[in-house]
This record gives sequence, C-alpha cells and structure tokens, in this order.
Amino acid sequence: MILYTMVPPEFIFPEEEQSYKSQQVISCEAGQLIVEQLNASEYRIVRLLSGDPMHYLNEKYTPGTVIQAKPQF
Repeated sequence: MILYTMVPPEFIFPEEEQSYKSQQVISCEAGQLIVEQLNASEYRIVRLLSGDPMHYLNEKYTPGTVIQAKPQF
C-alpha cells in the first residue's frame, strides 16, 4: 500500500509509549541530544536537536553511538 500524504509517518504509524519512557534529553555543545539509557553509565544517541546543519555532519552525534555518562557530584 502506498500513502500519498503530507502527514508525518509518526502520526500514521505511532510507536508505543513504552519506547519513549527510557529516553531523555541532555544538553551538549551542539544543542540537545535525545538519548536512551542502556545502563548506569552508558547512553545511546537517538536523535540530535540542533539548528546548525553542520552539527549533523559530526560523527560523534550519529544516532546509535554509545556515549559515557559524566559522574554527577
């Protein structure tokens, strides 16, 4: 089936709310990252939120990249 619509796919094929519960937004020098917590010290990047197109070309913000959490004092 082909849908010819301007509606984003998220509205047509919504994901379960449970998949968003493990995600959080953190700040970085490029803007904000939506990350998913893997364990106490690691996060996986889901999405970069930035107004600068050059930030999307930086490989360290690629979705799927695992980053280490900084210790909080």
